[in-house]
Amino acid sequence: MLTTGARRNERARRRRILLFQRFLCRYVKVYLAFIIAIVLSSINVKFLNHTKNQMTVDDLLDIGHQERSDEDNTVQDKYTTHLHKLIKPGNHTNIPHPEARIGPNGEKGYIHDPKFLISKPRQFRIRKEEEDALCTPPGNGTEGKNGPADLAKIRNHVETSQDNRNVKLFCAVYTYKNGENFTNAISETWGRKCDGLLYASDHSNVESGHVHIPSNSPHKFGYKGMIQRTRSILAYLYDNFLDDYDYFHLCGDDVYMIVENMKEFLASNRVREWDEVPDQYLFAGFWTHWGGAMEDGYFYLGGGSGYTLSKKSLKAYVEGPLQSCQPDKEGSEEDKIFTDCARYLTNMFIDTTDSSGAHRYHQQSVSDHLNRIVKQSLKHMERPPISMPQHITDKSAYTSNSSVTFHKHHFAHELRRMELLLYKNVTVECS
Repeated sequence: MLTTGARRNERARRRRILLFQRFLCRYVKVYLAFIIAIVLSSINVKFLNHTKNQMTVDDLLDIGHQERSDEDNTVQDKYTTHLHKLIKPGNHTNIPHPEARIGPNGEKGYIHDPKFLISKPRQFRIRKEEEDALCTPPGNGTEGKNGPADLAKIRNHVETSQDNRNVKLFCAVYTYKNGENFTNAISETWGRKCDGLLYASDHSNVESGHVHIPSNSPHKFGYKGMIQRTRSILAYLYDNFLDDYDYFHLCGDDVYMIVENMKEFLASNRVREWDEVPDQYLFAGFWTHWGGAMEDGYFYLGGGSGYTLSKKSLKAYVEGPLQSCQPDKEGSEEDKIFTDCARYLTNMFIDTTDSSGAHRYHQQSVSDHLNRIVKQSLKHMERPPISMPQHITDKSAYTSNSSVTFHKHHFAHELRRMELLLYKNVTVECS
């Protein structure tokens, strides 16, 4: 048995051991934290050095914007609806100065009224020379024998859906003077449903609504000048209409848009939640995998059906890739270049199919929108790394009830035919 003195010595020895263990534990924790901090700092420096080489102008501008925002409370965060534009008109890379836009009366720096069709709507009418094409029974017209079934289910969705469509949509259509037959048809059909509308053209005309939007391309308004034309259109939208609209859709004059369905898709929770994620951007369209050697997993937003941007995405794209990503590139493949440059902002693109996997954006007309180009793209979507099941053999299952665009109409009366079958009574209109 230990004496009283021995017990006191033993307790003192144990306290010294416990205090030493506690000291050692704290020292090890501090030491480990110090080592971890050094490692993380090293990784971060390497990451920053790596990304600086790939930084777009947008990255650099956003850094400056974030630093200034603490000093200037009037500058809003770039993800809010009040967007602080960082590039002034005339300061875009390889974009003509605004003074190069010539108005209908020869005025320089012309800015059109995007609501010209709302203030002066145009009525749908059947022209004498188009009666035979427009007034034939469903299935005998340019929609083909299977087209009426697809259009009937789309019509039913437009008429019966109770989903929210409360967004402001700007529709930008590229055209030229000889395309007035097409833009007149758009004005009489789907164009008047857009909250803002632009016919980007080689001249300005109040009657047709065309607006002179030049580019610096040596090909001017020809097909091989499409890359530069698209850049000029995006800069024009950014300079003049960024804060007035929620979404912007860019397409050609041979497209028919079901505006109700487009607005419904853009007002959906899926789109809203997607666009609310910081550093994630809405670039919507059909995932095309066609033309030359392409790796699995690569696609671009097919320009046929057009592509849709949120105001946040338009701002980021114009302030970043538009200024620094192949600004002098020439050619007709504007959709591929647009998508490649968008990848400087994000590699994430929203899936635009509906809940059944049916597609909304169509690269062809309703008579031929499941052709070999589309089928190749669908087969690509089925393969890894995308691995999305597709309706390749069933045209009806492939076509969404909430389809938004159809492309490649060769004649203006085809757009009016779509209007008849989707919204009107052929017998009554043609009687």
